[in-house]
Amino acid sequence: MQAAPITVLPSWFQWVQLVAPILAIVGAAIAIVRRIERDHARLDSRLERIELRIATVEFQNRALLRAFPQVISTLMAGRLMTSERGTELIATALENPAIAEILRQIKPSTNPLSQADLDRLNSYIAGLKMGGSLNAAQAQDFYRLTDIITREYPSNEGSWLLFLIGGILIGAIISDAKK
Repeated sequence: MQAAPITVLPSWFQWVQLVAPILAIVGAAIAIVRRIERDHARLDSRLERIELRIATVEFQNRALLRAFPQVISTLMAGRLMTSERGTELIATALENPAIAEILRQIKPSTNPLSQADLDRLNSYIAGLKMGGSLNAAQAQDFYRLTDIITREYPSNEGSWLLFLIGGILIGAIISDAKK
């Protein structure tokens, strides 16, 4: 029996057989990376527009809530709303479980909210839930703390509710000062 003759391929053909799959893999990888970069740029553009819209809504909410104390104080000074009714509104708003949830989510730090700040806020809320009231300094502190919370947790609706309650409290204090 004779052995089959061994054919020797030219060296350039062996080189092509070795390099062709590598080039195909590299070409596919480059195409995939370019596609991902294009999609990433499109997504970034969309996210920037969404962030801008959210920032606009947040700015508008903050502006409206900053004007809220003056509205409440005017209503109370004109005797269209009593202090008791304002206290009832606060107690009703604090019944919402979102308040407890936002307070659980807030983590104390040295900046901007310490554990002492959170403890004070919790004690203010506990007193308000019981139908109590705050003095002028406590109401201003409550308003300041809730303003910080809305900046740190803007997506949580409970933080904005706390800020609204702070506005009612400040409005009531301003109204009492005008009398």
